Amino acid sequence: MAEPHSDGIFIGRSFLSPFALAKVLGAFDRLAGRWTGSQALGLLGRAGTTQIRATDIAALAQLDEIRGVLAPAALRWARDRGFRLPPAPHLQIFPVRMVGDAEAPAYQEPHVDSDASQVRPPICTNVFYARVHAVQGGALAARRGADLSDPVTVAPTPNTIVTFSGDRVHWVLPLTAGERLSVVINFY
Repeated sequence: MAEPHSDGIFIGRSFLSPFALAKVLGAFDRLAGRWTGSQALGLLGRAGTTQIRATDIAALAQLDEIRGVLAPAALRWARDRGFRLPPAPHLQIFPVRMVGDAEAPAYQEPHVDSDASQVRPPICTNVFYARVHAVQGGALAARRGADLSDPVTVAPTPNTIVTFSGDRVHWVLPLTAGERLSVVINFY
């Protein structure tokens, strides 16, 4: 179900079927011991933000399962929203787990996604929320250009996809409680 939003940000709730969502969540459950702090990976997440690298051989089967469910669905969704993607776009996909803490909130600094193998930012960035539990804060914020004031914000809700132009600066506001498990799907 598509929900209009402002300023070129598209939201789809109940994005995956219950069966597809169960497959994604099952793969995530099998990745429990593979999460690494974003800062340790040299990435922009802070405090309780962790990620799984696509190069983690022990995680490949689960990442392939997540990719197999989410990539085709996100590609159809993005094309239906008007993003002009090549017939076989370059895909970048990575999970992000954030655990809130009132004393040291998890957050992500403003950035534009990138892939070292690509010259430009993604054509389209998609954030899929697989699991959201008892969150306080942790909204996705996005803005065009260098002025980060007055961003569009989207609160995380389970089984929801948020899509926007890949050259848009975005970040995650402080998460002070709960857990937020998402997958970023970029098309170049």
